[in-house]
Amino acid sequence: MADKVTVFVGPSLGRDRPTYHGLEVDYRPPASQGDLLAAAVDGPKAIVLIDGYFEHVPAVHHKEILWALDKGIAVYGASSIGALRAAELSSFGMIGVGKIFEAFESGELERDDEVALVHGPAEVNYEPLSEPLVNIRSTLSFALESGVVDREIAETLINRTKAAFYPERSFGRLLRDLEHHADRVQAARFASWLPRGRLDQKRMDAVACLARATADILQPPGEHGHSSIGFVFTDAFAQLVRCTAAGLPLGSQVAHRLIRLGSDTKAGLSSVYASGATSAAALAIDRATQGPVPVRSLGETVQFFLEQVPGGDVGTWMKTRNLDLDTLSRILEELARMDRSFEAADELVQRVVHSKLKIS
Repeated sequence: MADKVTVFVGPSLGRDRPTYHGLEVDYRPPASQGDLLAAAVDGPKAIVLIDGYFEHVPAVHHKEILWALDKGIAVYGASSIGALRAAELSSFGMIGVGKIFEAFESGELERDDEVALVHGPAEVNYEPLSEPLVNIRSTLSFALESGVVDREIAETLINRTKAAFYPERSFGRLLRDLEHHADRVQAARFASWLPRGRLDQKRMDAVACLARATADILQPPGEHGHSSIGFVFTDAFAQLVRCTAAGLPLGSQVAHRLIRLGSDTKAGLSSVYASGATSAAALAIDRATQGPVPVRSLGETVQFFLEQVPGGDVGTWMKTRNLDLDTLSRILEELARMDRSFEAADELVQRVVHSKLKIS
C-alpha cells in the first residue's frame, strides 16, 4: 500500500494537483480549525499545509499541528497559513519551505495579511479575486532587479499596497496608481513588462513544498525521522478533539478515532483536564451501547440548546457557523449521548486520574 500524504491547498495551486509515483496524495480544501487534527488521526505519512482560513473561520490551531508532530507525522508548511504556522513552529519540528516561510521566520515579514487574498469557491478552483501582498513584493523585487523600475517607484507601490485592505489589492490597482506617477517612461515600461514578469510566489513555494515533502517520504527508510516533542494534552485541546469529532458524520472512522483519542490520553493526569476527557469518554461509552438516544434525553438537549441561542434565532445562528440542519441534528444527538452517559464517564475518568497519579 502506498504511503499517504494529505495536502491542504486552494488558491495557491488552483486547478493543478500534481501526482507522484508511489504515493497516495489526498488533496483537501483549505484548512480550518480541526481539519489537520482529523487528517492526523487518519494516519498519513505526512501533512502539507499550504492554504487555510483565518479571518471569518477559526484557523488551524497550533496544538493540532504539535499533536501530529508528536505522533511522528511529518508536517510541512508553505505559501500561506502554512508558511505562518511553520515559522511559528519550526523549533518544534514543523518543516517550512520557500521564500515566504523564510521571510516570516527571519522577521522580515510579520503581518498575516501579507498572504491574505479573496478567492472563489471550490467549483471554480478557488480562483483568486485579489492579489496577495507577497506576490506583489516578489514581482516588484524582480522588476527592480531587471531594471524595469527604480527603487523609489518599487517602494512607493509597496507602501500603497500595504495601506490598502487586502481584498482591494491587485496588479490592476498598481497600474492605476502608476498612471499618476511623474516618471511616465518607467510607468509605461512596467505596464508593458508586467504580463510576462509577474511572479506568483505563493504558487512557487507551494510547488517547492510538495516536492520537498514527497522527496523526503520517498527516501529509503531510516534516512529521516521524527521524534516526540513531549506534547501536553490540555483541556483546550480536549475541547478541540471533541468539537471536531462532533462535526463529523456519525459512524465515521475518523470521528471514532477522535473519540478514542479524547478518552484515552494523558488528560486524566490533572483535574484541570478532566472535563474534556469526561465528555469524550461519555460519548465513547454511549456509542458502545449502539442504541438510540431516548426521546426524553434528546428533547432535553434540544431545549437547552434553544435556550442558549441568542434571541432564539436558530436560522441566523446556523448560518453564521455554516451549519445545515442535518449537521446540527447530528451534533445535538452527540451532545445528548454525552449527557446521558456523563455520570458513568466521570467515574471512569476519576479512576484513570487516581491510577495515573499513583504511578507518577
